[in-house]
Amino acid sequence: MHFLLLGATGRTGLLVVAELLAQGHTAVALVRNLDKLPAQKGLTVIKGSPLAKADVEKAITATPTKIDACIFTLNTLRASDSPFAAQVTPPRFLADAAQVAADALLAHGISRLVITSTAGAGDSWPGLPWVSRAFMGWTNVKHALADHNIVDKEIRQTKTEWTLVRPVRLEFDTNKKTEMEVLDSRGSGRMKMSDCAHVAGLARFLVKVAVEGLYVRETIIVRDA
Repeated sequence: MHFLLLGATGRTGLLVVAELLAQGHTAVALVRNLDKLPAQKGLTVIKGSPLAKADVEKAITATPTKIDACIFTLNTLRASDSPFAAQVTPPRFLADAAQVAADALLAHGISRLVITSTAGAGDSWPGLPWVSRAFMGWTNVKHALADHNIVDKEIRQTKTEWTLVRPVRLEFDTNKKTEMEVLDSRGSGRMKMSDCAHVAGLARFLVKVAVEGLYVRETIIVRDA
């Protein structure tokens, strides 16, 4: 299959690239900084902004092969990894990028869109442990959550065949490829403080969802099995 990747230079996105290419798929990645992701066999890299429809369309048409699906792993940025660091990206960065992607994809006859969200967004908020809710509400993580909430609401109004994947707390040990356990959109009251999702396992799961056409127009929570 042939994919459009948005967010390919992020910690999850880089692993999605590696997983796709290892499986023999091809992709076009739209990135803002070409130095962060060199082109390689099976991967075409286009410079541009996910907020500019013309740039997204340039990536969609960059190769003769038609895009089958888009994997969206963009996230908001803070000035540092500290949860108290100032937000760098604008308030609707994710929501606007998701809308631009949906419009550009549909304009080219492509409907499949797999989006990485977060546990706590939308109807999963009440299912989070209270400590997690306090942390997300007290720190500047709340700005990212607010943006994810807008995506959660607005993507449902598009005609795309979207899937929202909400991982629990991410772990960045890339050597650990865990299997993902799938919960419903609310977490079924089963989310715990000890839950985590290793990014390598998450990346493989995102590729699986996109390749196999799973959970179309559904929202799911995932964690390490």
